[in-house]
Amino acid sequence: MWNLVSTRVTQFGYFDKLLQRPVWKGRKILDFGGNVGTFLMSAANSVNHQDYWCLDLNRVVIEIGRRQFPQAHFVHYNRYSSQYNPEGVRNLPVPDLGFKFDIILAFSVFTHTHQEEMLELVGQLRRLLTPKGVLAFTFTDPSYDRSLSDPGLPSGTDVRKMLQWQQAENPSTEIEIEAMAERARRSQWCLLVDHTLHVEPGKELFSDEGPGTPGGSYCSYFTADYMAGLFPEAEVFPPVSPEWQHCCILRND
Repeated sequence: MWNLVSTRVTQFGYFDKLLQRPVWKGRKILDFGGNVGTFLMSAANSVNHQDYWCLDLNRVVIEIGRRQFPQAHFVHYNRYSSQYNPEGVRNLPVPDLGFKFDIILAFSVFTHTHQEEMLELVGQLRRLLTPKGVLAFTFTDPSYDRSLSDPGLPSGTDVRKMLQWQQAENPSTEIEIEAMAERARRSQWCLLVDHTLHVEPGKELFSDEGPGTPGGSYCSYFTADYMAGLFPEAEVFPPVSPEWQHCCILRND
């Protein structure tokens, strides 16, 4: 359960600042990959729970969210993820919930997908927006030093941190942490699957036989410039402290 139930409660403050303090009440909000609804914990009275929908891959967190926030709407999205839902359905479309959303948020979702899957899902989510709706999602830059967002964190990138964690979990496996972290830092985008780094992989790694062990770590990284190239109409912002994830914002104007 350690990697399923989120305890992060910074999402509301993060998106509230980057979206320039929008009016949340009266807006239909979709929290894509919202886990147990920790967004609502930090939102306090700023959000009407009856206007909040959460989609998540894991049934356990959906049931917890339903119990904690009975007026909100929690929907299980049974899509495959090697890390979070290895028994799910591959390429399952985002469900049609019957109406459009004013605000769609995805915090630390596309930090765990192949580029092709991110592009596919972002396209589907954009079709769920109202004519003036906004989609905001986070991503992690492989060159960003996490201590810039939180001085309490040790200096280094998220790739380096994950490799150190993998080394601690697999002490018999020799991992070239510094060399791999540097390769990732110099890349436009990369995948770190367990302790194997794939730099700018092609579509062959987005397939039924793609990498990823059930329940294992699967992390993706994109530079801010590369993300801006993928979505030229978007606004791309640096992290909001204490978080170290960047943000991509797409608006229907």
